[in-house]
Amino acid sequence: MTDSDEAAADQASKPLRFPVSASRERWDREYVQYNAIPSSDRDDASKALVAAQAELDYESVDVAVDIGCGNGRNAVYLAKQGIDVIALDFSPEAVARTKERIAQSSVSDSVEVLLIDITAGLPIANDSVDLIVDSYLSCHFIEEVALENYFIEVRRALAPDGQFYWSGLGIGDEYYQSIANSHPAANVIVDPLNSIPKKLYDARNLDVELPFGGGPTLAMELIFEDEVAGDLYQRSIVSAVFDN
Repeated sequence: MTDSDEAAADQASKPLRFPVSASRERWDREYVQYNAIPSSDRDDASKALVAAQAELDYESVDVAVDIGCGNGRNAVYLAKQGIDVIALDFSPEAVARTKERIAQSSVSDSVEVLLIDITAGLPIANDSVDLIVDSYLSCHFIEEVALENYFIEVRRALAPDGQFYWSGLGIGDEYYQSIANSHPAANVIVDPLNSIPKKLYDARNLDVELPFGGGPTLAMELIFEDEVAGDLYQRSIVSAVFDN
């Protein structure tokens, strides 16, 4: 049994740490039925993750964790950088897509895919990974205490000199501006296409809005045109890199 297998077995006894805002079933439907989120059905790695490559010290990374791996596109990208990747998701449909993508790739020996309820804690030993990637995961933690507990867990798993990459949607995103006020909380929307809530972020305030325990070494916003449900919008992606 690998270290990650042992950690996954122990994880079942942990208390609920950071509940997400949408159920596993709703995410399964996103992948099977809706594909409302463009990245759910996209092959290329996240634009924001690729743009942050200069800030991420891949040469020093032996093991990375892709939390909320979705369809596996970022896990493949990381593995192609020469990194061993642990890809985690709580949606069986997402895990199935990731496994299929990995099997068809040139890096199948470098990626371990686990179906894990990450809201109960990460199945990762303390101080054990060099890089954790969160691409549009924790923007679905609406409650402040959930986000705080999540970052505590991320820092627990990161090596002392590890890095944390985060990305989410920006407050200037044209598509989400079109459905503003769909949730009572500030800067929170509920996507009418899949009923999944998410919080929007301001790239200028990530040191305050993301309670990692220190400011980011990189904070940026990418603006680009993309299609949602057949219409074109100016999308806003904000991202950050933190040193542990």
